[in-house]
Amino acid sequence: MKILINIAFQSLLSRKITVFLTIISLTISIVLFLSIDTLRLGAKKSFFGNVKSGDLILGARSGEVQLLLYSLFQIGSPTNNISWESYQQISKMPEIDWIIPISLGDSHKQFRVMGTTKKYFEKFSYRKDKKLQFQSGIYFEDTFDVVIGSDVAEILNYKLNDNIIIAHGIASQSLHDEFPFKIKGILKKTGTSTDKLVLVSLEALEAIHKDWKTGSKLLSNTKSKEKETKGLDLTPKEITAAVIKLKSPITIFKVQREINDYQIEPLQAIIPGIVLTKLWQIVSITENIMLSISSMVIISSIIGMIAILYSNLNIRRKEMALLRIVGASPKNIFTLMMFEAFLISFFSIIFAVVLVQIASFIFFPLLDRQFGIFLEQKLWNARNLYFLNLVLISSLLVSIFPSIQAFRKSINDGI
Repeated sequence: MKILINIAFQSLLSRKITVFLTIISLTISIVLFLSIDTLRLGAKKSFFGNVKSGDLILGARSGEVQLLLYSLFQIGSPTNNISWESYQQISKMPEIDWIIPISLGDSHKQFRVMGTTKKYFEKFSYRKDKKLQFQSGIYFEDTFDVVIGSDVAEILNYKLNDNIIIAHGIASQSLHDEFPFKIKGILKKTGTSTDKLVLVSLEALEAIHKDWKTGSKLLSNTKSKEKETKGLDLTPKEITAAVIKLKSPITIFKVQREINDYQIEPLQAIIPGIVLTKLWQIVSITENIMLSISSMVIISSIIGMIAILYSNLNIRRKEMALLRIVGASPKNIFTLMMFEAFLISFFSIIFAVVLVQIASFIFFPLLDRQFGIFLEQKLWNARNLYFLNLVLISSLLVSIFPSIQAFRKSINDGI
């Protein structure tokens, strides 16, 4: 066996350029598949990381996906709001541990403004129960304090104590310029929709809309009215949605049913994890296409390896005949060809693993920082080991045919 191994190595070295190109081709294919699969799983984990905070999402009755998108991802617009009285009534349910109100509707340049309470900064979690942290500053204390996400600060080049003006509605030209807000805090990068949010208090939203009715601004003095709001009742009249955390997950369906059957106004409670799974199934066709393309690349590389083995058969007839003369059996010739295919696949896998590990140290932090896609630097999981073994076994299986051909020709040439 040692002699066969040595012969296999020497044979590959004698054809080093062809063998090297074959290894490079298969290596790139494996790297492509592992990278796409890792990105796919990382994107999915990051996407699902937004739903770690609560057990239920409360909103006005509408589509489940629509409620999930505008409440957690700030995509789209709500069909209706929830009255503050209904919100308070539901928050008193004994099964609820905590509840975070959310109010949407305004914007600042290309970013959404979200009204909430200090509880949002204390209870909101993402990606394995990580909590929100401040890059600088603290959460809002005064009515017209504002906290911004990391993307807002970076793109608009904002710093602490800068003044900003909020616009009424999405992409609206109507500004609440009589109510300037001061940046009190900047959040650290999370990789979630929070990075693109401008966060204010519910009282602030109530204050800046006190001169608005049915979406239109009433005629009034346009000078700064910040001082005029002091002493006024700024309790919100309605909110957009709320994130609910239960004391026990066992009660989740009971609470959901009670909210859905709420008599005072049409409300809806959704389980974010279930709805997000439905949404992911809709968009999963893209990831399946990417996996299919990378799989086809690997198959084409393995076929290329077979083609090279076949094309070398005629060139190596003298080599096989000499091996037969010195006593090599047809079985030895078959084993030699199979071992050469094994070495090509094995070295391709080793090089691919090394390249993926190097790429992970370079690009994974960049993807997390720039795009919010968190990828774990853990290549040796059961899924990847299964795939690499499958590539190795597939290479050996498809190499049986050229090995049999070499086996037969060695018998003829030996005779």
